Amino acid sequence: MGLRPMQHKGWIETDDALAEYLQHKRSMREVHGDRVYRAETASLPAQTELAQRLRAHLLADAGDVYSSDGATLSCTLADCSAAGQGELLWDTSLWVADDLVLMEERDGDYCLTAASLCSPSHWRLDEKIGRPMREIHDPIPGFHSTLTPSIDRFFAHLKASHPVFRFNWSLQPWYGLAQFPDIEPLIDEQTQLYYRSERQSLMRLPDTGAIAFTIRVYLHPLESLVATPGALEAMFTAIDATPEALARYKGFDTLAPALEKYRALSD
Repeated sequence: MGLRPMQHKGWIETDDALAEYLQHKRSMREVHGDRVYRAETASLPAQTELAQRLRAHLLADAGDVYSSDGATLSCTLADCSAAGQGELLWDTSLWVADDLVLMEERDGDYCLTAASLCSPSHWRLDEKIGRPMREIHDPIPGFHSTLTPSIDRFFAHLKASHPVFRFNWSLQPWYGLAQFPDIEPLIDEQTQLYYRSERQSLMRLPDTGAIAFTIRVYLHPLESLVATPGALEAMFTAIDATPEALARYKGFDTLAPALEKYRALSD
């Protein structure tokens, strides 16, 4: 799973790109509506706890850019006002660049009960809301046999005092934060590729027991990896070692024509 311990003060990364991310969220909600925001009524206590803890974190650990005037949270980097939506988790998601997801235990399974998900990676919130983890990850080859038991145990034993984070990566043939599963661009040897990195954090909310899952997406032109010695070589080693079914799921076969010019850069 690649999880590492996270200090509470390192929960959210804040930078000058915040305005771009918040504009992206507002545009996605305007165009896609409930396809990028869903919240079950029963999740309101967890939403409230997440909002309270995130607000406290931003004021305490990013107080150089966040401030509060009563109920209003302000940021010098971007307009983080909610523009009257009146939906708690959605309003909370407009404080940060990260997507926010809540998982709660229901009859022995951890289920997705609420999310502001404007930068998905080949999945749709409207198809996953209310479903347990094992169903959310159904399309991933080999997931159930290798990771489902580990994730179930991890969720059951995650402590509020020990939040964790991980990075996930993929490749995509366009510059865009949102990847929906039905987007199929034409790929040839001239196609520009982008390296997509997701910083994901998992934190147990102590009062409700819900798990808050945050996802911050970073996009860079693939050739920018040349600046980090060994990065492209390591990426191609990982691609070449990926099992066939998983490689198809990740789209490495489709991206193969465009990848060749980057292999030359790694030599």
